[in-house]
Amino acid sequence: MLQTAELLKKVRKLEIVTRRKVTDAISGAYHSVFKGRGIEFDEVREYTFEDDVRDIDWNVSARLNAPFVKKYVEERELTVLLMVDTSSSMYFGPAGSKVCERAVEAAAMLGLSAMKNNDRVGLMLFSDRVEKLLMPRSGRHNRLRLIRELIAAAGTGQPRTTDIASALRHGCSILKKRSVIFLISDLTAGGAELEKALRIASRRHEVIVLHVFEPAMFVLPREVKNIYDAESGIFHRISSRRSIRKVVDAARQQMDINRSMCRRSGADLLELAGGQDVATELMKYFLRRKKQRNNSFNGS
Repeated sequence: MLQTAELLKKVRKLEIVTRRKVTDAISGAYHSVFKGRGIEFDEVREYTFEDDVRDIDWNVSARLNAPFVKKYVEERELTVLLMVDTSSSMYFGPAGSKVCERAVEAAAMLGLSAMKNNDRVGLMLFSDRVEKLLMPRSGRHNRLRLIRELIAAAGTGQPRTTDIASALRHGCSILKKRSVIFLISDLTAGGAELEKALRIASRRHEVIVLHVFEPAMFVLPREVKNIYDAESGIFHRISSRRSIRKVVDAARQQMDINRSMCRRSGADLLELAGGQDVATELMKYFLRRKKQRNNSFNGS
């Protein structure tokens, strides 16, 4: 476990980094994709040439003998739940670029984007059980606590297996209204149970799966003789090119299975590979979602 002084230092550093990367552009892109529940009346003000004449309040205009328009504001009150896998397999990858570190960075950016848009953000850290749960809230204190818990979880390195389906079911049980769920995991524990949980969750909530992975899993070097399974604690010996190719093919096949699973269940999927800039990939995703949304509205 990280010492308090080291933890606080990492919290400050990650907050500074994420606040720099979560620019108005990313926050605005997030806002355009995840709309609030509707609009509510705010006030009336004098009409200007840039205003739409359909917004004129004729009763107020007649009473004041000048054109006035109604002004509305978006009623957001969105609830966002960040679900982050902290199982042992998330520690795969080179130092400074482990899968769990990219997961933490993505969660921090998503959380900060949501809070900049006045959304309520919660955090669930899970492995084969729920490790930590922060109920959805807003405010600076919640942001700092969220980042602190993310960093603390990434620094434990304790051996833990994965049960994503169970965590997702628990996450849905604490959300009382339609919410946005970001599920961040390496998806090593898939299968029928996870697909069923995703399908049920997607019926009520907007579910986005962030699949974080290390590309090295697809290109094992020839000199590799043993592969360590972090969750089972077992070394699997591979002694030939054929066995190496078998491992790589299985990893690629699992990627295809995950894509099909998300598509069938109605969950959105974003793949974050090692070496990619998290902020750039999130921005691309938001812009792609916005374009798809506009196309559906235009009937194309």
